[in-house]
Amino acid sequence: MNAVPVITKRKTQSLKTRGQILEAALRIFGEKGFDATSVREIAGSVGVNHALIRHHFQNKEELWKEAVTFLFDRMQIELSVEPGSEDQLSEFEKLKNRIRRYVRYCARHPEHARIMVQQSIHGSELFRWMVKSFVAPQHRAGNKTMSAHIADGIWPDADTISLTYILVAAAQMPFVLSQEIEEIYGTDTHDCQWVERHAEAIINLFFEHRVDVK
Repeated sequence: MNAVPVITKRKTQSLKTRGQILEAALRIFGEKGFDATSVREIAGSVGVNHALIRHHFQNKEELWKEAVTFLFDRMQIELSVEPGSEDQLSEFEKLKNRIRRYVRYCARHPEHARIMVQQSIHGSELFRWMVKSFVAPQHRAGNKTMSAHIADGIWPDADTISLTYILVAAAQMPFVLSQEIEEIYGTDTHDCQWVERHAEAIINLFFEHRVDVK
């Protein structure tokens, strides 16, 4: 009679530990890069034996792939909205809300940008796998939507690659460089109110700020 709850509890704990390992892996890979990160270091940060990581993930390369998969799955979940919740909004208002959600995501997960920069600088088979599996499909879908918005006069009439990377950099960099901003300005970029102001600043710069030159 008690066997089922015990098994369920063990499985739940295993899934929790696996999630903690992936979270730690993302943080440390983002800080140090793949080559400079060891499985033992990740294990130590979670408080588990490194043999447990090898049990779950076989080797460091598989751990990295699982962590990156977890990263992009989490991103998709956190950027999504409840079905029907924005049906009454215009495409312009939906876009602004998506930018707000993206800025909040970047504030919560600066390791995303750090991993992308680390891998892009060095390049590797792992980098090419990540781009092919996750980044390129996202960009193809995003550029298609952006092109439609340009045609509708929502986005500025500019190259979609430029617009994409300007937006990505504007959203990500204050959180990647949070220590620099705090050192110079004494500002905590992870303060919820500052995050919201930053999102509105991006929206203002792209869509609402106008200058009449006389």
